[in-house]
Amino acid sequence: MAATTVGKGSLDRGLELFNHLAQTGESSTADLIKAMGMSRSAMYRLVERLQEDQYIVQTPAGQWRLGPSIARLAMAAVQSVEVMDVAPDLLRALAQQTRESVSLGVLSGHEIVFVYRELGPQSVRVSAELGARRPLHATSIGKAYLSGMAERERSALLRQLQFRSFTPHTITSRTDLEEDLNRSLDRGWTEEHQEFDLSSTCCGAPIFDHTGQVVAAISVAGPADRMQVQTATIGPLASATAAAISRRLGYEPRHAALQANAG
Repeated sequence: MAATTVGKGSLDRGLELFNHLAQTGESSTADLIKAMGMSRSAMYRLVERLQEDQYIVQTPAGQWRLGPSIARLAMAAVQSVEVMDVAPDLLRALAQQTRESVSLGVLSGHEIVFVYRELGPQSVRVSAELGARRPLHATSIGKAYLSGMAERERSALLRQLQFRSFTPHTITSRTDLEEDLNRSLDRGWTEEHQEFDLSSTCCGAPIFDHTGQVVAAISVAGPADRMQVQTATIGPLASATAAAISRRLGYEPRHAALQANAG
């Protein structure tokens, strides 16, 4: 029993040290002792053991930071997580909040393919089944995916799109779509007002993975007469849900700046 207690305490201390270094970046032995309330001798034993397997490494200045073994574990963890592993419960909650149809889609060529659908309490029957394809330029979910791309990548894709008109409200030029996407980026979510189907209006938002790359998008869709007056309320809910899914995939807000710089 004593050995079990000691082992558990050592594990707790190791995890506490990892969390501390994750927050601080680097710390001296003295800082670790102070932050964790350990004796000097116990701390030296702990860092020596973790250093052996490269869970932590020491800089030339004598500071401790997380090592390559932690990086390998972190990468393995986030790479093993797929959108469909983490999204459904959040999408169900969004459908309950908005009471409308919620969809998840991924990019396939120049279109979005629906891979998940959740109907809210007041959803009407929808024609888009799983596997249905939708254009990028005429749907909130497509525009959401575009809005999440790095600027250079997005511009290259926009040059390849065919701006087919589906309704009198469809955006049919690259310039107009770019302006719409810029408004969406400022707002925090995309909107589609009867651009693909005269009967519906939608809000959307992009989902990012641990590298900051857009990997999917979501939308909330409902009858145009009902949704038109709710976009300012539903849009932020869609954005918050997409952000929560992104965090589950390992995304951190700092990736947004990196993506912008990449553009």
